[in-house]
Amino acid sequence: MAPPAEYTSEAVAAKSPEHRWVYGSFLWSGEPYRSLVEANPSWRLPPPGQALEWGAGKYYDTTVARKHPYWRGVDLPHATKDIDQLRQDILRWGYCLVEDALSARQLSAMRGRILEQMEGEQRADIASNTPSGQNINTLVNKGACFVGAIEHDPDFVQAGPLIEQLVTETLGSGWICNAFLASGARPGGRPQMLHQDQGPSSPHETETPLLVNTLFVITDMDDANGGTLLIPGSHRRSDDYPQMPPCINLEARAGTAMLFDGRLWHGTGANRSCEVRYVATMSCIKPWMRQQENWVLSVRPEVLSGASPKLLHRMGFQALTYGGTCEGHGMG
Repeated sequence: MAPPAEYTSEAVAAKSPEHRWVYGSFLWSGEPYRSLVEANPSWRLPPPGQALEWGAGKYYDTTVARKHPYWRGVDLPHATKDIDQLRQDILRWGYCLVEDALSARQLSAMRGRILEQMEGEQRADIASNTPSGQNINTLVNKGACFVGAIEHDPDFVQAGPLIEQLVTETLGSGWICNAFLASGARPGGRPQMLHQDQGPSSPHETETPLLVNTLFVITDMDDANGGTLLIPGSHRRSDDYPQMPPCINLEARAGTAMLFDGRLWHGTGANRSCEVRYVATMSCIKPWMRQQENWVLSVRPEVLSGASPKLLHRMGFQALTYGGTCEGHGMG
């Protein structure tokens, strides 16, 4: 027996032009990017293959806060070990800087592993090259120092307990890792478009962040080598998308960790130095969210077999009422 004519694919398609979709105006709005770029034309990035414009007021043509005419007199975050100051900074500005988060020994170990892995992936012709440089993905597979960072083990990240506390205060207990990758911004590489890391999960701003990043500064960063671009305070809600303040390049010593709100507008800067600039970024999210990295498929068996309960949870191997249940396990 044939179904009613109204239920056929042809009939449904005929009555479903995009302008009649239930939430079509939201799904196809392109917001908040569309309104922000209209209000801030300097955010437009030249097409691939076209040279970057310098001296034309583009968002990536900037400097560090202490030299920027707009920001130089503003009390922006400085690297500190004071947890109360770090709390104030991330609330007010959307980011904070943890001083000497990595000891000299820990920094050397992480930097050495990143450089070795990048070279190996290039030689094996499996490098993840980007317009800015090169990424190393799935760091959990690529060294004990990265496993220790995910667990916030002070043997690998001396500020681990402090960072872990701030992430928990921001996301709530039970949070998991979204992704952990290292990036090398090469001389002459292109800047990223400004973006919010939680944007794909929640295009419109939420009252509190759904995502928090920990960016480990592996080599000193400044305006010359394209230190991370960011707009201080841009994590705060803006319903009318006005003209935004100018970007700055992050200035930080190697070993610093920058924690930043997933709503903060930021991007990779353009490296105009002669050396590659390295960072490692760990992204953490609410436990009910889908992770950027598919840990179930990507984590090596030997890493899984030796994983602690804490690491397993951080990788997303847990069952909760609102996600990840198995035959009822985790419900309730």
